[in-house]
Amino acid sequence: MRLQRLKQLKTGIAASLYFKYGAVLLLVILSTLLVACSSSPPTNTNLGNPQVTVTINLGQTNASPTPPLPAYTCGAWVTNATPGYNTDAVVNVYAKFVQNINNNPVGVNNANGQATVLWPGGGTSTVTATTTSDGLAIFPVSLKAAPYAVGKLVLVTVSFTSPDGHTCTVAQDQAAFFTPVIASPVASPTKNPKTGTPGTVVPVPTTPPGGLIPTSTPPH
Repeated sequence: MRLQRLKQLKTGIAASLYFKYGAVLLLVILSTLLVACSSSPPTNTNLGNPQVTVTINLGQTNASPTPPLPAYTCGAWVTNATPGYNTDAVVNVYAKFVQNINNNPVGVNNANGQATVLWPGGGTSTVTATTTSDGLAIFPVSLKAAPYAVGKLVLVTVSFTSPDGHTCTVAQDQAAFFTPVIASPVASPTKNPKTGTPGTVVPVPTTPPGGLIPTSTPPH
């Protein structure tokens, strides 16, 4: 009888311990679920398109360096690209020859310059000039013998040679250019002393008269 009561007592103690352990385990599981549910979800839920970030590296050493300025440069231009044509018309072509000294452009003084005028049809003529202290040269191009150039493009290339032998050329792809146009007469018409009516104004010819052609070198 006593042995039976002892056995029942042990069974009750074991059941009580199982109940306590089960309660503690249940409490731990509930706490874990509560913490997991209260955590905020990630803002970026699209895993297929992650956010792009840009990184700028200022310490790169494999970039191409800035090329240095040429030792000598030159250019040519006109101030009026559509001069009026007449037999006394002259188009001034401006050109400059400069040297790079400590990354500063300095005019080449007393350099010999030659301008080559490329007339429509293939003819050429040349004009020479000498640069001033700022490297500027002015080449006067006469239109007297070129009535056929009216309405057509005229190109002017330039080459320079400095006193110490350095050269620079304004090639055809960078040439100065102009197109002569027919200008309206400026002078007032004369009057007939008997009738008082205006006299006839002689128009400017648009075709070359016989024998009037520029000094030219035929293309080879």
